Amino acid sequence: MESISSSWDFVQLFHYFAPRVLFAVLCGGLVGLERELKNKPAGIKTNILICLGAALYTSLSILLSGANTGQGGNYGDPSRIAAQIVSGIGFLGGGTIIQARGTILGLTTAATIWVVAAIGVCVGMGHHDIAVASSLVIVIVLVGTTFFEDRVLGRSLTFACEILVQDPEGKVRQAINHSLTQNDLILDDFDIESRGDLSQLTVKYSGHRNDHKKFILDLWSTPGIREVKQV
Repeated sequence: MESISSSWDFVQLFHYFAPRVLFAVLCGGLVGLERELKNKPAGIKTNILICLGAALYTSLSILLSGANTGQGGNYGDPSRIAAQIVSGIGFLGGGTIIQARGTILGLTTAATIWVVAAIGVCVGMGHHDIAVASSLVIVIVLVGTTFFEDRVLGRSLTFACEILVQDPEGKVRQAINHSLTQNDLILDDFDIESRGDLSQLTVKYSGHRNDHKKFILDLWSTPGIREVKQV
């Protein structure tokens, strides 16, 4: 643990904080880039701010813990401020988790936010090498598991979408069912809700991610479909 003097001037403070800020931006941006490319809610900006905030709080806690030692005071406990990062991130992560029609979404995003905050703590303590290595491991895990899901577990992935249609004769529903069959997708559930002259169809199905993308494209080219929303 470093002993930080309260008599530091601007240059000394800059040398203390600048590397931490740069590495926090680098590590948070590295993980955030992977999330951004997958079009997830917590992208580059969010992960950078989380990592940077955790790093600054940790750095300040170390600085404050040694602020009074020059006047004969005692060391403070730097873990007090850092410990609150975990509680704060818990609320932030909880906000990214939603429940939609019995399906829990956002768990991976919440876990990513949680671990990025831990990387920020490492940066704040000056362990830049551990922070960079951990960031690379996180990206490898996120990319590798996606590849594994596509290649090995691809047929067991579950998807859901809401389709707003104008279908008085039921032809659009027949077209949707035909598209599911053509794209080798298995229909799991199908709900219909009336909205005036339109109907909202909630379709749940399982299959391969690439087949799911083809199915969504087929929906957009189907006459009578007004809106498609993935949930």
